Amino acid sequence: MPNTNPRFVSPLGVAVYPYLTKPDTKFNSDGEYKTTLRVSKEHGEDIINKIDDAIKASASSVKGKGSVKTANPPYKTDENGDYLINFKLKAKVTNSKTGNTWTQQPAVFDATGKPMKENTIIWGGSEMKISYELVPYHTSMIGAGVTLRLKAAQILKLVSGDGAAASSFGFNKEEGFEQTETDFPTETNDEENLKDF
Repeated sequence: MPNTNPRFVSPLGVAVYPYLTKPDTKFNSDGEYKTTLRVSKEHGEDIINKIDDAIKASASSVKGKGSVKTANPPYKTDENGDYLINFKLKAKVTNSKTGNTWTQQPAVFDATGKPMKENTIIWGGSEMKISYELVPYHTSMIGAGVTLRLKAAQILKLVSGDGAAASSFGFNKEEGFEQTETDFPTETNDEENLKDF
């Protein structure tokens, strides 16, 4: 059966806690690939409108009378007005009817469209675009909503190995203290440190 879920590409954003080359198994032993993408309000309106419209369509497709409960959207707004948009993909899937299982993972490309090595570590602060599918769902407990199925990522600026960038934690450049090499105290031996005690 062909996949009928619409596929889109997100605007450029900054990854927050990405799991793109290795699944997160902390809360799900089957694993889950995921990332939150921080997108500015200016550039995020289009994707947010797509999500909101898809949630309304999901709710209107539910058969029955009366109003339909809607689930929380897969995004929120931070204190700066930027959007934090959640994308995810199950690493292992089991067909509920047949019992068949298979594994999957998102494709990851560099800025030129070349596939990246599987062992590349992608840290928070990396700048990227996400290819995703809008997948509708409905449960009696949660309501009608959509999830953003992570299909691929294009890395335009890689942060890897040296620690996450300050922007991945929501910090902007500010006026004030700026560390230099002279800010580090010179090392002394333990005997000198103990002379005053």
